[in-house]
Amino acid sequence: MADWLSFFGWSFLPSLVTNWIQNIYYRIVYRAGENIPKPGQPKHKLHQRRIYIFVVVVYLIYTIVEVIHSIPPNYYDLLGVNQDFTSKELKSNLRKLQLVFHPDRNSEQQAESNFILLRQAYDTLNDPVKRFAYDRFGPDINYWTNCKTKGDYILLGRNYSTGFYLGTGLILFILNILGKGQFGRFWRFIVFCGIACIETSLILNPQSNSSFLSYLFQNFIIFERIKIFRQLFITIFIALSQVGPVLFPTDNTQDIRPNLHNFEILCNIASDEIKNQLRSGFYPFQNDQNAQSELRKKMEKLVVDNYLHQNDQEFVQAYNQAQQRTRKKK
Repeated sequence: MADWLSFFGWSFLPSLVTNWIQNIYYRIVYRAGENIPKPGQPKHKLHQRRIYIFVVVVYLIYTIVEVIHSIPPNYYDLLGVNQDFTSKELKSNLRKLQLVFHPDRNSEQQAESNFILLRQAYDTLNDPVKRFAYDRFGPDINYWTNCKTKGDYILLGRNYSTGFYLGTGLILFILNILGKGQFGRFWRFIVFCGIACIETSLILNPQSNSSFLSYLFQNFIIFERIKIFRQLFITIFIALSQVGPVLFPTDNTQDIRPNLHNFEILCNIASDEIKNQLRSGFYPFQNDQNAQSELRKKMEKLVVDNYLHQNDQEFVQAYNQAQQRTRKKK
């Protein structure tokens, strides 16, 4: 639901807020009686473009911050341990928290579910294989019951990741065909492939990953970083698609005129060819007035019959019945 709200937010909020801010700006800057730039004027377009870029950048920062803060607590946070915890520390914290959230001692509605979640977190982090999988793929690994080894988890996790990248790549390809998001499309695909490479590196060998993004989000677990990277890519892609045409406007009419001219030439050639074919077909009747008159009548009858067959169902039924009666008489 949040993704849909974010999509609709990017669709109309920047333009709406831009118009709102621009109106307030004109009321503050321009006094009564002064000539306020009107829509369509160069000065109005300049102000609108600058305000629009400012709004998109602010909304982009807000979206990124929201993504980071919307990540729920992980198992390490729930049990109050660092990623380099000891077994003794893990078990000690579990016992303390179980005393707090035990249903017999805590009457809150969420106490029982929290108690079960704590046990699940402990079982996951206490198992080296499950902990390996959890760090890379998140709590979904609790539903991967057929996985027993690290390799099993990596193979299944790869399938889920492949689905995301295939789906996103297909969407980018379709948008490219439809002419949407043309701004920076080359670099967008480069960054898209780069994110996929970073994710693969984080999953297979996180210690060797030294990208800037990894250092920037080093306090997050691997699967949290991957989630942030994916969301960053989608958000920045939408933002660039919004800002790009404003920063570098293009005159589409100039681009389409050569194509329209070529299309007009092809239409004229096709029209001349049809006329030549008709002249060739009527050439034998050129000097025979009776034949031309008879041919004209038959063509008119053919046009009328075709129209009735296609548009008048009653005529079609009557015609078919008449044909059947004629066959029976014969």
